Amino acid sequence: MGSAEDDRPDEPAIGWSGERGWWTVAGGVAAVLFVALAVTMAVRDGRPLPGDLGLHDWCVAHRPGGMRTFGELISDTGTGLVPYLLAIGAGIVTGRRVDASPAPADGATGSPPARTLAGTGWGWRVWRGAEALLLLLVVQLVRYGLMDWVGRPRPPVADWVTRPSGMSFPSGHTTTSAAAALLVVGAAVLTSRGAVRATVVTVVLVWAALVGLSRIYLGVHWPTDVLGGWLLVAAVGGLVWTLPWRRGLGPGRRRLGPPGRTGQDAQ
Repeated sequence: MGSAEDDRPDEPAIGWSGERGWWTVAGGVAAVLFVALAVTMAVRDGRPLPGDLGLHDWCVAHRPGGMRTFGELISDTGTGLVPYLLAIGAGIVTGRRVDASPAPADGATGSPPARTLAGTGWGWRVWRGAEALLLLLVVQLVRYGLMDWVGRPRPPVADWVTRPSGMSFPSGHTTTSAAAALLVVGAAVLTSRGAVRATVVTVVLVWAALVGLSRIYLGVHWPTDVLGGWLLVAAVGGLVWTLPWRRGLGPGRRRLGPPGRTGQDAQ
């Protein structure tokens, strides 16, 4: 008699080429929008764009003590240990899922199983964590280069609630938290399902959004600085998920089923 898990209907399989195409389009659109925004900033010498001043002035005029404290607390989580630990944890969780994937039965056809692609044991999990950390660091290097190239000044110092450093575009806290959130979302999509997946994805995306909005609310970034950080991460995320080396582990690969079922059978 099969287990309850064996009797459960399979999730619909989605072809790799279809999902890769979706990520390519999404990442490409984000990249085009980001480049257009960055070039506009550089050409205008960093002057506020339409909408920047209005939203900035509204935030400065509506900052009661409790909201300011909440904004500072949220903002502080967008840098330092929190996003880096999230990134490393996302990589480790993804590696742990791959390591637990069963090998196919004799005679199975199709792509090699995740176990063959990944290896086994904690070594692979650590590697996946390091890989996620490296991606986050690469995003940071790109951000620093863009900040120096665009050279956008921050809003007036008198409007700041906290003391930032560096230039304004793109927002560092926004970019860092969004990149970490994207890695956690990827790990959740690859390793969980149902309510657990929905909860993790919702919580981490809300957190990243609040970090970005807090930078506007605290008066240290223009709204388009935050938009630029989100677009940069979306562009990088689209690129990463379309790379050929993701073929074995990317979102288009059907998760292997319970022991006794192969990756091919589960599709």
